[in-house]
Amino acid sequence: MINNILIEFPTSFFHNKTTNVKLELSHDNTTLTLNIKDLIECEETISPFTMNNTTHKYIIEELYFTITTNTKRIINTIHYLKFWATFPNINCLIIFEENDFMNNKNIIEYLIHEGILCKIQISNITNYEERYLELFHLAWQNQNRNVTKSIQWFIVSDDDTIWFINNLLHTLQQYNSSISIYLGNISDRKSQIKRHGDYYAYGGGGILLSRSLALLLSKYNQQCKQYRKIYGGDAVIGKCITEILNVSLIKNRNFQQMDYSGDMAGYFESGIYGLVSLHHMFSLWKLFPDGYADKINETMSLLQLAYMKFDKNFLKRYIQINRITNQTLLLTMGYSVSLFNRILSYEDLQQVENTWNGDEMTMRKYRSKEKNKTTWYFRRIIKENFNNSIQYRTVYENRHNQIQYINVILC
Repeated sequence: MINNILIEFPTSFFHNKTTNVKLELSHDNTTLTLNIKDLIECEETISPFTMNNTTHKYIIEELYFTITTNTKRIINTIHYLKFWATFPNINCLIIFEENDFMNNKNIIEYLIHEGILCKIQISNITNYEERYLELFHLAWQNQNRNVTKSIQWFIVSDDDTIWFINNLLHTLQQYNSSISIYLGNISDRKSQIKRHGDYYAYGGGGILLSRSLALLLSKYNQQCKQYRKIYGGDAVIGKCITEILNVSLIKNRNFQQMDYSGDMAGYFESGIYGLVSLHHMFSLWKLFPDGYADKINETMSLLQLAYMKFDKNFLKRYIQINRITNQTLLLTMGYSVSLFNRILSYEDLQQVENTWNGDEMTMRKYRSKEKNKTTWYFRRIIKENFNNSIQYRTVYENRHNQIQYINVILC
């Protein structure tokens, strides 16, 4: 099996070196330990943080987030909101429909208690698509113009979108907010594209307008209302921007609409580190299999812990190849350690293992679900002293395997 295996890294697929390393098994045979220094970083085909020659630095105070929801739904989506809206110095605006808000005014106290300090505003527009269209206009009106740093990016998303703020700031470095930029991504599910189109940024993945474009859009609010009968507020915004303002969508793979259902482990192990947003967690899919983190608050706590520790390296992949036993060990930072009982090729690693329920992907190739694979999932991080220095040990768990834990030592 995998105790005391001599691992050999191939030189052809990854970095230009060959290394041997031993894995250490605990005395009770339940815990396997390996050091990240002995793993090889996977080289992804497309870097998630591809930069142009010019880099533009932005800070959180230059972003403005806006959502619309209702007072009952926000209680169910509060864990997603807390993941990003509690970020220090964040600018955010929540729009409630007027009648809904007037019947549930205590929602403000609830949000404050949960640490959500977003500005609250009510709207007399009952139609969701039309109210969604108003979001950029309201954000433009509500920005604080008496601050040193003006808003450079206006951001609209669904109320169950999860934002990875530091990754977002890093991704935005390649874009100049002084020109008209319409930024986001389409669905990665082909059936959704056939049904709704690929001309607009899907709201679950997030819709971003540069300051220049947000200013332009604010002048065409009335003209854009001609599209309000279209299904989906994000599609309405897309029609307005692409047809009236004549600005095309810039697609960025870091924005994740996530329209699939079922087990998305193969997707999270496919090299999507640098992700900026997630959508539909628990409504369509779960981050971990049944029995690992079944409650939303537990899952969100694990996600927050992993992202806080690994930051832009969250979900980065490392690999070990054992040609003697014909096995591949794949570490996806802060998510999983998977043992494949075959050698994964470079082409395999660039494809997505199809572990979910659904049809073909829009922008990625995929391979069949692995028949002989064992996976340990992220559980915790332990800080410890070792040889008069601090090191971190990340623990991955499989409750159904003889080797229950894999520890990865981070130096």
